[in-house]
Amino acid sequence: MRFEPTAIVGMGAVTALGVGVSPLWSGLIGGLRPFGRYSAVGAEACRVNIAAEVTAELEHHGSCRSIDFGVVAAREALAATRCDLNRERVGLVMGSTAMGDAAIEAALEADASPLVWGASSKGLLVDELCQALRIVGPRQTINTACSSGANAIALICQGLQAGDYDYGLAIGCDEISRFTYSGFHALRALDPNPCKPFDRMRRGMTLGEGAACLLLRRLSDARKRRDPILGWVVGIGASCDAYHLTAPDPDGVGAALAIERALGSANIDAKDIGIINAHGTGTPLNDAAEVAGIERALGASAGSCPLHSVKASTGHCLGAAGAIESVVAVLSLCSGLVPATAGLCDCEFENRVDCVRHQPRAVTARFALSNSFGFGGNNASLVFSRPECIQ
Repeated sequence: MRFEPTAIVGMGAVTALGVGVSPLWSGLIGGLRPFGRYSAVGAEACRVNIAAEVTAELEHHGSCRSIDFGVVAAREALAATRCDLNRERVGLVMGSTAMGDAAIEAALEADASPLVWGASSKGLLVDELCQALRIVGPRQTINTACSSGANAIALICQGLQAGDYDYGLAIGCDEISRFTYSGFHALRALDPNPCKPFDRMRRGMTLGEGAACLLLRRLSDARKRRDPILGWVVGIGASCDAYHLTAPDPDGVGAALAIERALGSANIDAKDIGIINAHGTGTPLNDAAEVAGIERALGASAGSCPLHSVKASTGHCLGAAGAIESVVAVLSLCSGLVPATAGLCDCEFENRVDCVRHQPRAVTARFALSNSFGFGGNNASLVFSRPECIQ
């Protein structure tokens, strides 16, 4: 099936930078880095103790914080549209990695029955999310590690194109849990200082949490102009290189394949990409592998396309990252500004990719590429365009 451009008619976000799309964008443009000591009990004993936690007080809507994040982001995305949840056919796909982990931890500490652990399954948690939002249509969860949020967007686009629903909510949401933090700590993947993707002195990632939601519509419905069009999803690409459980393929073969597939479905060339929103975790292996993949896919264009990493300001939000960074890619296109990668001073990949540093850069771009790569070689790339690029 040929991929059809899908309209973005609403966006919402919750991150350590604040509640809403506006604090996310202003924080990135201002180079803010809201990192602090991880607040979980026991974390003080860790060799590394730093994270980007959501500190805003949010209303409780479900059995875990990820549900709260997702509801707030979805309500913001819905607020500016004419979508009537009581009358419209609305579908939802939730991408998440750690949602429900805190509930499992509590059950284990209480020596609870395994049946209690099952109540924290993502299949039941997405039901909680839909109940809070009063959505009765199709719902789905996906966990492809750190590409979950991006793949949620791709699945909603495909569901709309297939006619499964008329509005689609793609939500990526994740919270930091002790299990997740301890796992990355054990892998020695955490930087003891705020992460600095692509910097020669980078030592690892900084974990973050939050959510983002994109409300999407079919091309034919969007042309009726019932809702404001903020941008378009014009290309999707995915791959699984299965190189290693946690390490990326150093040659970037799988990453390049996802990018190439996204460009192919968008029916554009590498030179058409004007912004790269990198996965950019800040680990030595991931950044090097991503640069190799970008070079493979974009060829000569790789060295001249402005590239940045959102994670230097939000932390790595795991399953939510792809959705949060998609929101930023759309904002970059519409504003003509690419945020700088906070903390990046000495780029290891100078002359191979064009990392934006120190201050935002003004650009005129029609298309933006957003990469999300996860454990197990789960790779996803999305291509976005400005509203006027599709008539």
